[in-house]
Amino acid sequence: MTPRLESGAAAGQHARVLRVAKVIPQTTAEGPFERCALWVSGCDLACPGCCNPALFDRDSVEATPPAELLQLLNRVQAAGVEGVTVLGGEPLQQPQALTWFARQAQARGLGVIVFTGYTLVQAQQLPEFDALWLSLDTLIDGRFDRHQPELHRRFIGSANQRLHHRTPRYEDVELWRGPQRIEVRVDSNGRIEAHGLPRSVSRLTRALSSS
Repeated sequence: MTPRLESGAAAGQHARVLRVAKVIPQTTAEGPFERCALWVSGCDLACPGCCNPALFDRDSVEATPPAELLQLLNRVQAAGVEGVTVLGGEPLQQPQALTWFARQAQARGLGVIVFTGYTLVQAQQLPEFDALWLSLDTLIDGRFDRHQPELHRRFIGSANQRLHHRTPRYEDVELWRGPQRIEVRVDSNGRIEAHGLPRSVSRLTRALSSS
């Protein structure tokens, strides 16, 4: 049977479907300045010690309509947020949707930081990475390694991970120097959530789950 081809409009809509598991509209724990942070679902790298194993399954959350993502960007821009950070899961496994989202953020004057478990060399071999790269300010690469704790740079999970600045927006080393931190929040359902330094988040999550 010949596969049914999507129309141009349908294909374009699919390219904007990003599976977002969690959003924090304003945070200072996921990159320089005040940022909006998004965690996407879906990752087949499955780094040992990952503090977000629930996000390995891409289908664990529904796709977020593009209109909702645009509304989010408009809200955080109006609130004076400096930029967005995308984590996972593995953001580079949704390249078309991530590129579209990053371009929308850029159009609003927001900086874009993406964390990936791939190295830059590996990422450059992925389909559609070139277009995504042109939509980013900084890429933080490398798998999280719990045996290589980061001792000098804040926002970075492990010492093997590297910063790749496509633009000068975040290239000042002082922006990345300082103590690690985590943020703890209580959501609307009374659940306690933590994000930031992966090792601390993992310990806190285990402690909360056993209490």
